[in-house]
Amino acid sequence: MRGRDRLCQALLLLALLASLSSPAWARDCIGVVPAGGDAFWQQVESGALQAGEELGVDIYYRGPQREGGVAVQLQVLERAVARGCKALVVAPTGKEVGERVSQLRASGIPTIYMDRDLAGGAALGLVATDNFAAGLRAGQHMVELLNGQGLVALLRLRRGVNSTDERERGFRQAAESGGLQLVIDTYVGDDSQLAMQALKPQLAQLDGLFTPNSNSSRAALAAMRRLGKAGQLVHIGFDGDEVLLEALRLGDLQALLIQQPQVIGYQAVKLAHQALRAGLSPAPVHMALEARLITRANMAELHEGLLEAPRKP
Repeated sequence: MRGRDRLCQALLLLALLASLSSPAWARDCIGVVPAGGDAFWQQVESGALQAGEELGVDIYYRGPQREGGVAVQLQVLERAVARGCKALVVAPTGKEVGERVSQLRASGIPTIYMDRDLAGGAALGLVATDNFAAGLRAGQHMVELLNGQGLVALLRLRRGVNSTDERERGFRQAAESGGLQLVIDTYVGDDSQLAMQALKPQLAQLDGLFTPNSNSSRAALAAMRRLGKAGQLVHIGFDGDEVLLEALRLGDLQALLIQQPQVIGYQAVKLAHQALRAGLSPAPVHMALEARLITRANMAELHEGLLEAPRKP
C-alpha cells in the first residue's frame, strides 16, 4: 500500500510539474496592437477583450501611448510572437509595421488591420470607420450650418495616417463643393500651441473649423479657449471622449463624428480568430463602420445604443 501511495504521489508531482512548465499561452493567443492609449483605444481594448472572452482565446493587448509610435509597435509585435500569439490585430502607424506584418504572414501568422489601412496588402482584412464618408458628412454639416458661405480651417493630424487622411480629404471635398473657402490647411497633431499659431492670424475672419480625431480636436479646443473664442465659430470635431462631449454640451463644439471603437476591437478580433481557425478568402475582408454625427440636439443617442456593446455571435 505504501508503494502505491508513493507511486500516486510521484505521478501527482509529475503532473504538477508539467502544468507549471506549460506556457501561459497554451490557449490560442491573439495579439492586439493599438496606435495609441487615449479613450478611443481604451474602448477598442474593451471590445477586443469581450471578443476574446467569448471565443475562448487570450488577448495580448499592448501599444504606444501616443500616435506615431512605430518603434513601440514593432517591439510589441515581437513580444506578441514570442508569447505565442498565432494571429494579430494591428492599427499600423507606419510602413515599417506593414513590412513586418508581411514577414509574419509569410511565416504563417495572419494579421487583421483595425482603424486604418496600409498599402501593400499585408493584412487579410480591415475593420475601420468609413473615414472618407465621415469626412464628407462633417463637411456637409459645416456647409449646412454656414449656409454655403464662409472661411474655414482644416487642422490635420499627421501626414501618412490613412484614417485621418481620408477624413480630411472627405471634409475638404464636401466643404469646397458646398461653397466654403478653405483658408487654413495645416498639420497640428495634438499640439495646442501649434493649433493656436495656425488659427490666430485669421481667427477674426474664420467661420468654421474641422479637426479629424480626438487628439487634434482637443488641441484645437484648448487653443480656442486660450484665445477666448471657443463657441464663436462652427467647430466640428471627431471622436467622443469626456472632454469633447462636455465641450459639445457647453456649445464650445457644434458637432462630433462619433465612431464605434468597441465594435472595431470586437470585430477585428473575431476576424483574426476566423483567419486562424478557418482561413479567409484571398481578397482582403473590409468591414466599414458608420460614424454618427452628434450635436447638442441629439446627444441622447449616445445613451440609446450608439456605443452599445457588440452583439454576441
